[in-house]
Amino acid sequence: MAPYAHLAVYKLCFGPDCPESDILAGLDAAVADGVDVISISIGEENVPFFQDNIAIASFAAIQKGIFVSCATRNSGPFNGTATNVAPRVLTVGASTNDRKIKATAKLGNNKEFDGESLFQPKGSPSSTLSPLVYAGSNEKQDSKLCVNGSLEGMDVKGKVVLCERGVTSRIEKGPVVKDAGGGAMILMNQEPQGFSLDADAHVLPATQLSFAAGLEIKAYINSTLTPMVSAF
Repeated sequence: MAPYAHLAVYKLCFGPDCPESDILAGLDAAVADGVDVISISIGEENVPFFQDNIAIASFAAIQKGIFVSCATRNSGPFNGTATNVAPRVLTVGASTNDRKIKATAKLGNNKEFDGESLFQPKGSPSSTLSPLVYAGSNEKQDSKLCVNGSLEGMDVKGKVVLCERGVTSRIEKGPVVKDAGGGAMILMNQEPQGFSLDADAHVLPATQLSFAAGLEIKAYINSTLTPMVSAF
């Protein structure tokens, strides 16, 4: 039977910030205590290794035969956002899986976009088309983000409203659409969120779509006098 590894838990940071001195002190204490494994759930900005306190401390640890595992601060979809990438550490990050609570938006031009939502239709998805409108068609910043009161005066009654993420939380936008008379909502990501989707409990039929899908839907709305979409 393999011997047990010496595992200890250290608090590296105190207060809202994480000073380099605290991180280095904690890692030095772990090395001095003779642990076999160090696991660090801190991701700093990318800097050269000689300026990276975790890279420096992990080098000292592996010289003592200690295995070092670090979390990565991956701010995709942009390139080069993974952190803790020193070759001497195991870098661990979240990945994708094949499970999602799907809610599909099918446009009047037959293009389909799979999104996610906890609001699921009863039985088979509806094939009935409803009018589709972009909340930012009045060119107001608050309107396109569907913040409270921003849809007043807009004709959204019974329509599916395309909103953009920002300022307020994802689930706060649904009541705004509903109070304005909207029948359903498509919530599109901004570019920084890319293809990351969340299955939220909305107050009306809704689906959250990627930034790329949102751009295509906006282009479709601008291409026809009667944009339509099926309820999800």
